[in-house]
Amino acid sequence: MKLIRRAIASAIVGAALLSGNVFAQAKPVEIQMWHALTGLGGETLAKYGDEFNKMQSDYKVVVSFKGQYPEQRAAAVAAFRAGNPPHIMQMFDAGSGDMMGASKAIVPVSEVFKRAGMQFNPGDFIAPARGYYGLKDGSLLSMPFNVSTSVLFYNKDAFKKAGLDANKPPATWPELIAAAKKIRTSDASACSFTTTWLAWIQLEQLGARHNVGLGTQSNGRGGLNAELNFSNPLYVKQVQTLMDMQSDKTFSYRGRSNDASAAFQSGECAMITQSSGAYGGYIRDAKFDWGVAPLPYWPDAKGGPYATTVGGASLWVFNAPNRSVSEFKGVAKFLDYLKSTPVMTDWAKTTGFLPATNAAFKYLNDEGYYAQNPRTAVAIGTLANGKQGEHTGGYRFGRWTEIRDFYHEEVEKALQGKQSAKEAIENSIKRGNVAVRAFEKTASQ
Repeated sequence: MKLIRRAIASAIVGAALLSGNVFAQAKPVEIQMWHALTGLGGETLAKYGDEFNKMQSDYKVVVSFKGQYPEQRAAAVAAFRAGNPPHIMQMFDAGSGDMMGASKAIVPVSEVFKRAGMQFNPGDFIAPARGYYGLKDGSLLSMPFNVSTSVLFYNKDAFKKAGLDANKPPATWPELIAAAKKIRTSDASACSFTTTWLAWIQLEQLGARHNVGLGTQSNGRGGLNAELNFSNPLYVKQVQTLMDMQSDKTFSYRGRSNDASAAFQSGECAMITQSSGAYGGYIRDAKFDWGVAPLPYWPDAKGGPYATTVGGASLWVFNAPNRSVSEFKGVAKFLDYLKSTPVMTDWAKTTGFLPATNAAFKYLNDEGYYAQNPRTAVAIGTLANGKQGEHTGGYRFGRWTEIRDFYHEEVEKALQGKQSAKEAIENSIKRGNVAVRAFEKTASQ
């Protein structure tokens, strides 16, 4: 009987191939998604693409790593100019202003779902992310995905070796400096303190933590005619602190982006200011006892500490000539899958990024995940539950990726002894405002 059924099936398939009839399987619509996640984050996102493809046969999502965020952004711009951008691109927070200014290049995510005839409620996303990537009318330009904020990771074993209380991490910058000195003098680790994402943490997150602005027009959120003005003594003090700590070898500068992460993960550096999204990688690969603490603050700052601000990235949808209705529907279907509660909760548990939706956060909270994993709750405490202020909601300046690099270059000169901390800040502002004015010209065309 099995042989008969197999023969009948073979005959039907053969006839379909010969006649080209309805039994022939249509080729799925291909959806290209570009991302910049390395390690565990990239592996997990690729897994979601594979799972979505197995769930249905109408669409095939191709998830591709295109370098870290700045490199990926440059590749996407080149692809758009060539008329062949990806359908979905994961863009980091710093690129949001550029994407908003490129109105012809993108289709707001709320509009994508509308075109697809699918339900989409911006209110489903957590307030900090919704506010960062949304418009005044409540719609979303992009879909929040890998939501993070900045925290302090510290090596408990190194703290114990240095005679420090492993259950009492530094809460302020003076406490961190003192701990770093003790780690250094006791030779508890080869490196006391380092940082990832220099501009994001030591400039942008620093401003939010103390409710000190980066520029006018509510940090650029109120309009294009904003001016950078982060000349507040707080920003100068932070650069000077890094310079002083480097001179006594309690701070080790390891690069502008995420390069320093490996130094903490290997146990070389005892403390690191880092994205909360690093949690999953450290859980998997760090071979020592470690803890998480809120980003330190300066106790003499007025009213502090305030909340940290949202970081990570969101998913933007590119427009392109001849992009079909079925392609946009495929994009909406995949985005709908990514924001589903099972995916969002798995994403948060696996990677350490915060859940982007209220439903996923509630699910994790109700099942006791945060109570059982208190290290994961630290970021939520400073981002969503921290003291809110005028400057804790983020910023929206065009060409901010370039402005970040101006800051990087100027601070690096200061760390090399080529200029003062004040000069580093002043030069960053001067160069940054030139970029802001240039962006206004292109955005208004």
